[in-house]
Order: sequence, then C-alpha cells, then structure tokens
Amino acid sequence: MKKNSALSRVFTFLVFLFLYAPIILLIVFSFNQNNSNVAWGGFSLHWYKELFHNRIIMRSLYTTLLVSLLSTIVATIAGTFAAIGFYGLRRRMRNVLTTVNNIPMMNADIVTGVAMCLFFVAFFHLWSDFAGWINSIQNLFTLPTRLTLGFPTLLIAHITFNIPYVLLSVSPKLRQLDKNLIDAAQDLGCTWFQAFWKVILPEIKPGIISGALTAFTMSIDDFIISYFTAGSASSTLAMTIYAMTKKRVSPEINAISTLLFVSVLFLLAVINIREAHMEKVAQRREALAVSAPSAAPAKKPSPALRKLAQAAAAVVCVAVLIVAGVGAVHNTRQPVVNVCSWGEYIDEDLITQFEEETGILVNYQTSESNEALYSLLKSGAGDYDVIVPSDYMISQLIEEGMLEKLDYSQIPNFSLIDPRFRNLPYDPANEYTVPYTWGTVGIIYNTTMVEEAPTSWSVMFDEKYAGNVLMFRNSRDAMAIALLYLGYDLNTTDEAQLRQAADLILDAKRRGVYQAFVMDEIFLKMEGGNAAIGAYYAGDYLTAAENNPDLGFVVPEEGSNWFVDAMCVLKDAPHYDEAMAWINFIASTEANLANMDMIWYASPNTEALEQYPAYYEELYEEELDQETYEIMAAPPEVLERCQSYVSLPQETRRLYNELWIRLGT
Repeated sequence: MKKNSALSRVFTFLVFLFLYAPIILLIVFSFNQNNSNVAWGGFSLHWYKELFHNRIIMRSLYTTLLVSLLSTIVATIAGTFAAIGFYGLRRRMRNVLTTVNNIPMMNADIVTGVAMCLFFVAFFHLWSDFAGWINSIQNLFTLPTRLTLGFPTLLIAHITFNIPYVLLSVSPKLRQLDKNLIDAAQDLGCTWFQAFWKVILPEIKPGIISGALTAFTMSIDDFIISYFTAGSASSTLAMTIYAMTKKRVSPEINAISTLLFVSVLFLLAVINIREAHMEKVAQRREALAVSAPSAAPAKKPSPALRKLAQAAAAVVCVAVLIVAGVGAVHNTRQPVVNVCSWGEYIDEDLITQFEEETGILVNYQTSESNEALYSLLKSGAGDYDVIVPSDYMISQLIEEGMLEKLDYSQIPNFSLIDPRFRNLPYDPANEYTVPYTWGTVGIIYNTTMVEEAPTSWSVMFDEKYAGNVLMFRNSRDAMAIALLYLGYDLNTTDEAQLRQAADLILDAKRRGVYQAFVMDEIFLKMEGGNAAIGAYYAGDYLTAAENNPDLGFVVPEEGSNWFVDAMCVLKDAPHYDEAMAWINFIASTEANLANMDMIWYASPNTEALEQYPAYYEELYEEELDQETYEIMAAPPEVLERCQSYVSLPQETRRLYNELWIRLGT
C-alpha cells in the first residue's frame, strides 16, 4: 500500500511538472538580465520596469480592463435576468433555451469571431446606405455614414460571449430556490421588484458572483473573438502579446505573461475559497432544515418572474447603447491614425514623439505576414489608414484598387529617399508608396557546428546537416531558395520549374534534412545552439547575434531576395491627412536613424544610411563594425545578384498554395 502511495505521488509530481514546467521557465526568464530566452544573464527586474514604460502594452492593458469590466457588468445583468426568465418558463421550453445557450460555449471561438466580424461588416454596409438615404431627405440632423470596427464592436462581442457563462452560473441557484418564497413575499405586501431584491437576489447572489468572475476571466483571456471584432483602433492585451511574438518572444512578454498568470491564480484562489465557504453555509442550512416542517407543495412560477424577464431586454439595450456611445466618443475626441506594420518593427519612442508633436493619437497594430494582412483587409475587418506591406503584396493591392494615391506635397521628407528605392517595379510611377526599410535574405549559421562558412543554398538540402537545418515556414521564401539553387528565376511562373522546386524541398524533408519549418522560432533555436543552419532575414540575424556571437550570416552566391517594405495608405482611409503626417514623420532622417538602431534593418533615407555609423559611435562610444553595417545595408556587389519579389498571376498563386499544402509544413 505504501509502495502504491509513493508511486502515485511520483506520478502526480511528474504530471504537474509536465504541465507547469513551461510556465515556470517563462517566469524564471522574466527576471533574466539580458533579452535572451535561452541564456541566463543574471537576475534583474529590468523587464518589469520596461513593461510599465511600454506605451503599446499599457494602452492595450487599459482597453482590456475597460472592456472586461464593462462587458462583465452588462453580461452579469443580462445573464441574471435571462436566467430568471428561463426559470419562469415551462420545463420543455426551458430545456430548449438552455441548449441554445450552451451552443456559444461549445462553439469554436474562431467560428464565433468570424461570424461576428461578418455580421458587423454587413451591418455597416446597410447602415451606410440607410444613413445616406436619411441625410438626403432631411436637414435636421446628420447621421454618420461610415461605421467601423472598434471599441463598441469589441465590447458588444465580449458581452455576447459572456452572457451564456453568467446564465450557466445563475441557473443552478435559481433551481435551488423555493418558488413559494416569492409568492409569500408578495402576499406580505412586497412589490415584484422588492421580492426580487429581498428574496431572489440574496439566494442567487453566489451564482451571480461566480458568473461575473467567470465572465471577467473569459474577457481578459479572449484573443480570437477580439482579433476579429476589435478593428484597427483597439487592441486588447492578448492581441498585443500575440503581435509581439510575431518577431520574437521578448522578456517583456515573459513579464506580462507572468503577471497574467499570477492574476489568474489569485482569481482562482478567491473563487475556490468562496465556494468552500458557501458549501459550509449550505451544509448548515441543510442541517437546520432537517428539523423544520416540510414546505408546502410548489406552485406555478410567479408572474413577477415574467415581469423581471421582460425588463431585462430594456436594461441590456440601454446599457449597451450608453457604453457604445461612450466608446464612440472616446474614439473620436482626438485625431487618430491607425497603423498596421510588423512586430518589433519600430522604435516605440517614435510613436510617443509623434503624438507629442502633432497631437495625433497612433493606434499601432501588427500583422503576422503579408498574406494575413491581405486576408484581414479583404474581410473588411482591417480598417487601417497606413499599412507597411512588402513589395510583391503592394503590387497586388494596387492591381486590386485597394490603395490610395499619396499626396507627396504633404510628405516633404520623401525627397530624402534614395533614388534607387524609387520607381521600383511594385510602384513604377511612385504614386502609392514611401519606402520604410529594406534588406536581404540569407543563411544564418553556427560557426561551431559547421566545418566552413556556407556560400551556397546547397546547404539547405545537404544531408550532411540532417536534423540541423531550419527552413522557412513561408511558401514564397522557401520556394525562392529552391528556385535559386536550381538556377531559376525566383519570380518564375513556369509550372514545371515550380514543381521541381517543391519536389526538391519535399525530398530534403523526407531525408530528414530539416529539423523544422520555422519563422520567428528561429531566434530560440539559433541563439540556443539547437540548429546549425537556417534561412532568414539579415536584420533578424543581427538581433540574434547579439545573444549568440557564434552566429554568422551570408548571402549565397546564387543570389537571394532583396526586399523593400513600404508605407501605403488604404483606399478611402478615414484619416488621410493624419496618415500623411505619420508617413512624413517616419520618413525623416531622425526617425530612420532611431529605427535602424532599434530593428537592425537598413533605411531607404540617404542621409540616415550615411550617418548611421557616426550615429552609432556617438550613441555607444564605440565604432560600428563594418561587417555588421554591410549585413544590415548590403553593398552594391551583393544587391547585384539579388532580386525583388513581384506579384504573381492568380493561377501561379493557386499553384503555390497547392504545392505548399503537398509539402505538409
């Protein structure tokens, strides 16, 4: 028996270790002095301090808490009244409605999120037509013709998915309620509201509190539904953390995740302590009820319950309208510009500086990839002003009429853009874009794990490094590597060449050459010495090399991709002039110098590119390594053997998707 008990304890310990080891590791590295998640640099509270100075995280935290509190209040009221309404119905109808109530909780969040997004977008289209018609037939008032996703839609979405949880918590308490108490209270002279306040509410209060705590926790935790309904002007904490991981998992993410874990742990402790207390109270009541005379036979539900249920709709509607109105005022009381870029792709101090200089609020969000951005824009959920797509995606957006021409008279800093970054194939007439950054794709390698520095893409398919090679989890970049190695153009539309390239990658995968297909996971693997070779972007290599000096970088002899990311304005952007001000600010020499130092990507600004070595020396009191500078800003002899991506025909894009699915990455 003792042996079995010991084995049970060991097994339990191992299970909990398996479950919580990742969280423990996250907590430990939140106190790491350096910015690595694999190499310990000493204990420090630095990242917690940085966390509270991070304006994007703090603004997201404010939005999250505001939405969670307001949605919890409204959902608790609505859910409680709904539960009372269900209680007053016949059993068959009550069972049907209870089943319907359970569907949102069982439904996949992504289905709910997409459905609500489509509903809001469809409603906004109908509203635009309706408002235009109303404004055309009268002059007494003017209705806004353009509604967008934002704080009100985010709030409504949270209220919607929280109500079922409240109803589920309150309903059991109502079933335990003696229905005769309500009638007795009214017989003694109570109004229906007094009966609710003095009889029903005290009995169901534990369920209401549990439902409110559950709703609040679900709101804090939600990501998927918020992602589809927040629009461009609002971002929750979960959305911000997700966006930050698209570049790499920084210690700031570890810090905020630790605080969230501790907060949830505290809430769980409160809930469990309260439930334990209520169980003791219930046991005492049961003990007292044993000696009490039996209750009279139950009567039909009181009409007061039906009156309460009827009042619920009015209460909820008024609350939602008030809060939505507050949210709308909050979003319009200050000039704003909605920006969508990539994760960790800007010096955040620039956002603060721009807001202070112009008085324009910046709603800064990020996207995972060009393809993800495109899908968001096509769905109607991405109501941004400024976006920062890559070259080939810009071509596609122009072809589909999704971009607005820029007013370069409002962008005097465009004159500072190097001529070689103007009139590029994606925008030949320079009507739609201002370049943001540029760089190259190459091979990152660990000098301690390879015999000699690679010079060819052949190492990406060499069985010699089996299990130690990291390939792009990105069809365009992965296929480009294979095409270049085979001697083909990386923008080829030839089906035979594309299939040959896909077969080359598939063969290497079957031979066990690839350890994994990755994007930003490459940071952890290469910094930690867990892989020998990986293909990635030059700027990101320089970031990884800060934590692992054994890493090297090379642009292969067959050539590579030379990419440009540029600032664009979406068609019918709601804040066009503010967008012009933002683009002009970011195109300045000072902003480009700060960005180069923060993200290690080269600037298209001629002055910034020339001045950066001196800027670096002045800032850090040491000379910038020439090799580092040439990796950041590839010299002409490297760029001569590189190509830019162009937008491919629709049939070629479909073939890419087909081949990528076959690769099973």
